[in-house]
Amino acid sequence: MSVALADANVLIPRTLRDYFVYAGKVGALRMHWSQPILNEMSRKLVAKFGFETDDAAELELRLTEYLPRALVEVRKRDAQLVAEVVMDAKDRHVLAAALSANAGVLLTRNTKHFPRAWMDEHGIELLDAGALLERLAADHAGDLREARRLTVANSPKSEDEILATLGKMVGPQAARAVRAAVLSR
Repeated sequence: MSVALADANVLIPRTLRDYFVYAGKVGALRMHWSQPILNEMSRKLVAKFGFETDDAAELELRLTEYLPRALVEVRKRDAQLVAEVVMDAKDRHVLAAALSANAGVLLTRNTKHFPRAWMDEHGIELLDAGALLERLAADHAGDLREARRLTVANSPKSEDEILATLGKMVGPQAARAVRAAVLSR
């Protein structure tokens, strides 16, 4: 099972968040995030998507209750280790959280902001949402089907709308892989 640290930009869009959180719940991967990542998610949901502050706080609470082991505290030594890494300074806390979570995967929609070579040296694979969904479709199709079932059951959107939204976010190749995995038996 992969251990993945989710960047805020993966937790902001409901469709991506639901797929990965539910995949974590059913055992396809072990999801992690830090409080600063949740704070960033909430700030952006309020500033860019019109969420009320209380609604964003409620979402944080629901995430931490649903996956109680997902919240990781960043160790001081990990924050110090990444302090001098040449990268976008505002994303250092994400890399430090990945180290503290012992994550094998850092899941983000901004791969260009992270130092791939440095991460490779430290055993952290940098993946975007599409790449991780393709991997889950190939290696954990049954779990991905269950994550899809939970996503659809808890969404106001239809399954076709959810898959169309997912395709816009992760690209046609990943969307095809997900569709094939979740609709096969």
